Amino acid sequence: MQTNTEISVIRAIVIPVCLLMSMAWAQETVGSIGLPDTNFVRVPVDRDSFGNWLRHLPLKPAGSTVYDYRGRVHKEGKDETVAAVVDIDIKGRRLEQCMDILIRLYAQYLWDGKCSEDLILPLPGGYWLAWKDWAEGTRPAFHGIDVSMKKSEQPDHSFSQYQNYLRLVYAESHTQQFYYWYQPVPVQEVQIGDFFVIKGSKSHAVMIVDMAYGQDGQKYVLIGHGDTPACQFYLLKSEDSRFWIRLDPNEERLPLPLHRKMTWDGLRRFSDRRN
Repeated sequence: MQTNTEISVIRAIVIPVCLLMSMAWAQETVGSIGLPDTNFVRVPVDRDSFGNWLRHLPLKPAGSTVYDYRGRVHKEGKDETVAAVVDIDIKGRRLEQCMDILIRLYAQYLWDGKCSEDLILPLPGGYWLAWKDWAEGTRPAFHGIDVSMKKSEQPDHSFSQYQNYLRLVYAESHTQQFYYWYQPVPVQEVQIGDFFVIKGSKSHAVMIVDMAYGQDGQKYVLIGHGDTPACQFYLLKSEDSRFWIRLDPNEERLPLPLHRKMTWDGLRRFSDRRN
């Protein structure tokens, strides 16, 4: 039989071990990714900002595989272009491709912050559809390049209806609409949550999910994207296999390991109003 002294010794050993195991399994986030150098600091953000929300995106363990919406391998865990994989569900979400998954992130941020009524997104032909109108029963009807709005449903402000609204946008909107219908962001005003979009038949979009700067003011960013077919949102390494990507306004394109060139003229920002 163990004495009280022996039991106390066991407890003194077991409790710290449990704490260490808990710490070891603590999930990392975008904001826990190490800075590019010791003299760098993260750009300050407001507590309720989209930038702060993005910094709290949870990450899967290092070396995780990127899967598409059907559960098939999109990028192997050892792929040198993958910096980290964000731990959000994509299974069955075939519509959430490159621009769509960026919309999903922004929409979730607004919902979490109880600001979803601010969400308004573009439709083809330069039309816009606000979530608050959809929630009150307004639905779009598509007539070629024209869109008409009609209140045809009962009001429903639920999260499931919010998802229906987003699925309609995913299905009907195209990536290049976000190039044409959102105002360009001046290079000097770039911030976390901004995205780069390219137009054309092979359009694509990537998002800045974190930003840091050095003593000389040079900015570095973490950039993430989805893809086609729809896959998990993951962070990209730079062309030289670094996590942090240097933003240089004097360079025409971003140094990303993509066939499609992301350029400064495609810098955009989500807005809560028509631009």
